[in-house]
Amino acid sequence: MRRFLSNRDGGVAIIAAAALTGGVGLAALAVDLGSVYLQSRRLQGVADLAALAAAADLDRADRAASATVEVNPVGGAVAVQVAKGRYDAQKTAAAQRFQSGATTPDAARVTLEGQADLFFGQALLGRPSIPIRRQATAARADLASFSIGTRLASIDGGVANALLTGLTGSSVSLSVMDYQALASADIELFGYLDALNTKLGVKAASYNDLLATDVKTSKALSVLSDVLSAAGQTRASAAAKVLSSATNANQSIKLSALIDAGPYARQDRVVGGAGAAVGIDAMQLANAMLMLSNGSRQVQLDLGTAIPGLADVDAWLAIGEPMNNAPFMTVTQDKSVVIRTVQTRLYVEAKLLGSGSLLGGAAQIKVPLMVELASGEAKLAALDCTARTTTLAVKPSVGSLTIGQVDTSKLSNFKQALTPTKGRIVQAPLFTVDGSSKVDLGGGTFRNVVFSSAEVKARTVKAVKTNDLVGTTVATLITGLTLDVNLLGIQLGLGKSAVLTALTPVLAAAAAPLDQVINSLTGMLGVGLGEADVRTNGMRCGAPALVA
Repeated sequence: MRRFLSNRDGGVAIIAAAALTGGVGLAALAVDLGSVYLQSRRLQGVADLAALAAAADLDRADRAASATVEVNPVGGAVAVQVAKGRYDAQKTAAAQRFQSGATTPDAARVTLEGQADLFFGQALLGRPSIPIRRQATAARADLASFSIGTRLASIDGGVANALLTGLTGSSVSLSVMDYQALASADIELFGYLDALNTKLGVKAASYNDLLATDVKTSKALSVLSDVLSAAGQTRASAAAKVLSSATNANQSIKLSALIDAGPYARQDRVVGGAGAAVGIDAMQLANAMLMLSNGSRQVQLDLGTAIPGLADVDAWLAIGEPMNNAPFMTVTQDKSVVIRTVQTRLYVEAKLLGSGSLLGGAAQIKVPLMVELASGEAKLAALDCTARTTTLAVKPSVGSLTIGQVDTSKLSNFKQALTPTKGRIVQAPLFTVDGSSKVDLGGGTFRNVVFSSAEVKARTVKAVKTNDLVGTTVATLITGLTLDVNLLGIQLGLGKSAVLTALTPVLAAAAAPLDQVINSLTGMLGVGLGEADVRTNGMRCGAPALVA
């Protein structure tokens, strides 16, 4: 026995035999595991297809899922279970995002159960297969994109140049045709963002990352010019290039203040062809960039004699932040998302023609006028994919028109209310006339506006006006003026009517030109007196997507 135990002959054969036995066992295990994994992946692929089919046809979700499984056999019988419900991507925990049993489902979860064949494992388990189970969830991408504040059908070139000169910090001289080319040129939003990402070299992992980046305004406008040029919009491209060159090099903007990518935010690209396109007009985008990147948010304009009917016009324009930093344009499934126009304060001092009717032309007549507009609001009220319509709930901009004097240094402080005092309307050698008047604009409730699929495709803009005060103009203010006439420092009672009789036609003649100034300046900012202009930029119905 001692000789046997100490004999080392044949040791390699013994080790080889033991190793071979273990190797064969591991090989058998690898074959079975590989087979089970492959069959599980096939089943998962079919589950994904079945979930997409079920979500695309929720009314017949069970039939759609079963039909998909039948035409994609994986070997052996497969049990199909379909659950319909609502999907909420905002939930942090993935397991809580799908809630089955909702009355208005927008998602489907498909569970497939089958058998994976075994080979060598049969000897150990005593059966030819083991059960496998795979699950997939898909949600419908019923999306709508909408915007508020696009009122550029009629543009005054002189006023537009004065405003954009103030916003850019350099002289801007574009023609009315240049502005109309920009206003009529639509760009595809995500195509623009892709071009911007490439130009900047950000290498953003998603649209959210790109929108969170600080971008030089001049660079953003330059990319806009490139996109317009690639689309064959040469005149609009040249106009955007002018704005890019004129913009102060220090001005920058975070695009998330303008654009909310909604369900696309976590993606790095948008697929789906024309059905996924979201359009926005180039003028609106350029204006919004310049407004939000202007540091002071207050611009003083000398319009001179550019307004027919007025001798001279000076204007001060203050631009407030959009409320809650809401975007100007949004893509959303969430009907609670509200987008808003900017808050605006406009103060105008206009010297009037026709002073010769008072004391042989020695009197100087001036109208100090302030317009204060709160934000107009819009939200998605309904998206009917059967009728292919989008309904927006719109609350027009509300505010006031006042004739009176204000401290222009306080215009941009929107946290502080401004109370105009009586303004000097007539300054003559022997007498003065001070006056004040105010009209509040109505419109405190939402009103529904429906867009058909044809109107969405045509990028139709619809104006929503207040239903309790529509025809407010400067003429309304002038009619309600309260005037004080002072002769050599003494307030007149007698003789006052004669001064007012002479003054009334002069003020009345200035009403229409002043309306033009107000509408041009507020229109360039996308707001109006008791109005809001909205459009649906795009809608996408029934396109399902796999979700976690």
